[in-house]
Amino acid sequence: MERIKLAIERARAQAGAPQAAPAWEPRTIDLPPLPRETMDAVPLDLVRLDPFHLQQHRIVGLDQSNPLRQSFDLLRTQVLQRMQEHGWRTIAITSPSMASGKTVVSINLAMSIAHHPSKTSLLVDFDLRRPSVATYLGLPVGNSLNEVLAGEVDVNSAIVNAGIPGFQVLATQHRVTGAADVLASDGVSHLIKGLRDASPDRIVVIDLPPVTAVDDVIAVLPRVDCVLVVIGSGSSTTREIEETKRHLARFNVLGVAVNMAPLTMANSGYY
Repeated sequence: MERIKLAIERARAQAGAPQAAPAWEPRTIDLPPLPRETMDAVPLDLVRLDPFHLQQHRIVGLDQSNPLRQSFDLLRTQVLQRMQEHGWRTIAITSPSMASGKTVVSINLAMSIAHHPSKTSLLVDFDLRRPSVATYLGLPVGNSLNEVLAGEVDVNSAIVNAGIPGFQVLATQHRVTGAADVLASDGVSHLIKGLRDASPDRIVVIDLPPVTAVDDVIAVLPRVDCVLVVIGSGSSTTREIEETKRHLARFNVLGVAVNMAPLTMANSGYY
């Protein structure tokens, strides 16, 4: 919890000093060819992602020249080292409040893990009230977690191979009614276990709602190995950070990622 204490001190120091988000200008991206030795590993159903759409949502996993890519690679290294020490393979991403950039961190971290030579990643959108992973990535509409939870399709038919080899996504296409009860169900517990155990090299990254918005996070965290907290610079108050610290005290908090580039979002309610 020392990292959360440091984040609280930083939030206090920044109180009353709003920060403008840096300009985000799309630029041409030269996609490098896949190495010859990895060509055979490319899934036939790999969904191509639009680089400019990703840029507009601050997703940098395809842009090797972007300095933010290096930052997420560093975060990946730190996360994987901590998880390996404990034998953990599922990690949840949450935040104290909205507009902290938790989904951006979730996607970029999962893509960075997929670039690791000995790991693959599966990103699951368990923000069932306001799902956005599919929108941020520009994924086509198709089978999703919605149909899996409804028992209409097998989970494997809803997982998308997205953009790069080793990066898979189980998206949620629309809001789920009774999200907290769904996340607390045995079905979700078995689903998470099955996703983790499907491959020994897979890291499951789970995008969750903000801690202080709803009780969904507390419902699902007992089923996840550890949690990373994303605190947006200027977007999380000291009270929200303190409340998050209290709620997460009994879980394995891997660390705190301070997002220094807050997104511009409408300050609307979570529902």
